[in-house]
Amino acid sequence: MEKKPLSSAIKTLYGIGDFGFGLMASVETFFFVFFLSNVAKFPEAWVIGIGTATAIGDAILSPVYGGIISSVKPLRWGRNRSWMILMPPLVVVTYIFMFTKISSNNFISAAVIVAGFIVSHIFWNLGWVANLNLIPTLATTPRERGMLSSRRMMYTSLAQMSFSYIGAPLIAFYTARLGSELFGYPATAGTLACVMLIGYLVIVRITKGYEPTGAEEAATAAAAPQAAAKEKVSFGDLIKSVTQNPHLVFLLLGDFFRYMSTFVYSAAVAFYFTYVAKDMKLMPLYLLIASFGSLAGATAAGQLSKKFSHRTLVIAGLLGAAITMILGKVTGLTVVMVFVCGTVSRIFIGALGAWVVAMYSEASIYSEWKTGRNATAFIMGTMNLSLKAAIITRGTVIPIVLGAVGFVSGLAPELATIEIQQGILTVFMLVPGSVTLLSCLFIGIGYRLTNEKLETYQKEINARKAA
Repeated sequence: MEKKPLSSAIKTLYGIGDFGFGLMASVETFFFVFFLSNVAKFPEAWVIGIGTATAIGDAILSPVYGGIISSVKPLRWGRNRSWMILMPPLVVVTYIFMFTKISSNNFISAAVIVAGFIVSHIFWNLGWVANLNLIPTLATTPRERGMLSSRRMMYTSLAQMSFSYIGAPLIAFYTARLGSELFGYPATAGTLACVMLIGYLVIVRITKGYEPTGAEEAATAAAAPQAAAKEKVSFGDLIKSVTQNPHLVFLLLGDFFRYMSTFVYSAAVAFYFTYVAKDMKLMPLYLLIASFGSLAGATAAGQLSKKFSHRTLVIAGLLGAAITMILGKVTGLTVVMVFVCGTVSRIFIGALGAWVVAMYSEASIYSEWKTGRNATAFIMGTMNLSLKAAIITRGTVIPIVLGAVGFVSGLAPELATIEIQQGILTVFMLVPGSVTLLSCLFIGIGYRLTNEKLETYQKEINARKAA
């Protein structure tokens, strides 16, 4: 099936699904731990246990989703778009159980929350990977891949900005109307999951005709059974798509450290404004300005993709982010400098979010050229593995570093010594900056795909299919 030119609707609206997804996921990112401890009132050991169980379970399942989409028979609306229709309603139903305490028995309530977390994430990850896989499905050139990735990151940044305005007020609204925070949180989660559902349906609508439907693929297979057999992707093919793809392996390693940087940085923001700046009122302003930086970076990413290869851009972006965060550690006792360094680093991070996604689609082209099998959905889904593994580090790095400088939970801000403040700056800026340098190192050494090579690989793939 020859690819159609991108429509104006796709060029403008691709990413609206990520806007809804970002709003929905922000309820978990910012309020899940708070809900467990302050609303559901689980003891601290239970909060840690629930958080660990859900993070590990989610990480273990993360490589599965792309394999499912790549391997199973395409459903009615196509290999990717079908999952974006079928999964979101299931997310709406199951996501609310993450924020539901159904019993005074901690074990029963925790079991329901963990089950709600894992099951809802299975559904949302299938839809998320399918949505992500539309980038190589729709795009023909590196320029188009960069543009679509940039749009996706722009809408994600807009979701972060929007949630800072509507998240807490929406919880308060439902709490007041329903009479309890125990109802306010699941109602908010369900509402924003519905926004995600609507966004995905918009993407499904505007991409109609851009990938074969299930019936069209079945007809093609019936007309040319030998060719269809060659196109079928087995479990062994999925393994080969990674083991015979050094570019993907190094990209996964580099992306793990990129995500680790983001998660550690995000979790340490509150510590900085509590114990170093000693003014929590500045934190919302900082997050707003930093999110504008991320949006600016994502907006510029698409234009830069027209002029440079994604490998070159990512290496430069990682170096820029690392340098500005390390500078933030050196100058961090001055709050103004944290605003400057933090915002500049988010500009790079926003652009990187667009460029790195495009690199996964490039790695899928190399894989198809190398193995003769199209495992694009599986390869795009492997990005989930780096993301989920990095989440686990968030809960270990910060306690280890802060414990080493004498920080204890519940410490009064006025009792924070200069050693504790420097320890907080370490986890806030130095650790994220250092692991970003590691990300740059892995990608710089092992990811060698250029636009020229990719064009050659794509031409050879097209020639094989034509033959």
